[in-house]
Amino acid sequence: MRKVFVIALSFFVLLSLHFAVFMEEELSATQFGFSGKVHTVQIEIAKLGAELLISDPETLTFNEKGFLISRETEEVKIEYFYDGSGRLRRKDFFNRDGTVFQRVEVLYEDDHYDAVVFDDSGIELERTRYWINSEERTLIFSVETETGVSTNTLFFDENGRKSERYSLIRENVSELDMEVNIVVESTFTYDSNGHLVGEKTVVRVRREGREQASEFRSRIDILLTDEQGNPVRELRRIEFLDSSSAPEEFIYSRVYTYY
Repeated sequence: MRKVFVIALSFFVLLSLHFAVFMEEELSATQFGFSGKVHTVQIEIAKLGAELLISDPETLTFNEKGFLISRETEEVKIEYFYDGSGRLRRKDFFNRDGTVFQRVEVLYEDDHYDAVVFDDSGIELERTRYWINSEERTLIFSVETETGVSTNTLFFDENGRKSERYSLIRENVSELDMEVNIVVESTFTYDSNGHLVGEKTVVRVRREGREQASEFRSRIDILLTDEQGNPVRELRRIEFLDSSSAPEEFIYSRVYTYY
């Protein structure tokens, strides 16, 4: 029962971070782990065995400079716009009928930038400030929601790929009827071709003077690549561990089709 609690809460927290944060995502083909020139690639995800939270197939399109210009699933399409210096300036979110339901504008200053979210009528919904340290290759930001706040630090390698992430979260989880303090620590490893091959995340939940921890380990095996070194098929294994019971493993695959 304790394991179910930690896994459920951890999924809730990680999904909350994913949907609350807009500007930490990969934008270049290099950050995605593509070695050669890529214009359009469709990524299909298939679970193998046990149920796992997975996304719909998505299609990524890059411009001639290798920057992401659109990301599309069956339900949503996102378009990305850059300035002359290659900095992201705007993201537009489209419904299936082609109408924009949300927009993110990026406003740059010397050592920070703001990501401002607007709805379809132009009303500001959210504003997040990101502090940049180029020498340390870090990005620091805080996210406030109706149910809590998180302070996040991301560390990047020389190719702009995430190497570490550290988050402090205070969250009122209404589904579990409690307020908790959470520490999330993640590390990412890559092979010589820039492919993500491993991820480790430790989630520590602190409540009522006690700490409960869960660990996620992800291993990615590249099964097949094309002549440019881009992945064609990969196998991902995710292992969940805590101190209360035996580990649980989930396996799924990704298939890449290039156009």
